[in-house]
Amino acid sequence: MAEPAHPVDPAQSALDQRVDSLLAAHQGDAHAVIETLLMAIDARASRISFGFVRGRLPGSDMNGL
Repeated sequence: MAEPAHPVDPAQSALDQRVDSLLAAHQGDAHAVIETLLMAIDARASRISFGFVRGRLPGSDMNGL
């Protein structure tokens, strides 16, 4: 059996599989994949900002500031 031209990195392989899965879920539409990822990032940033930056996590000592 021949050696691969480049060593296979397990982390890169897993990332490639995730990207392929996202593209398949959106019928190959890269624009739709990017839009979905951006919406997910925006939602995550909103939750983090709401809880940590604004001090509104349950049990936070900064409530009301």
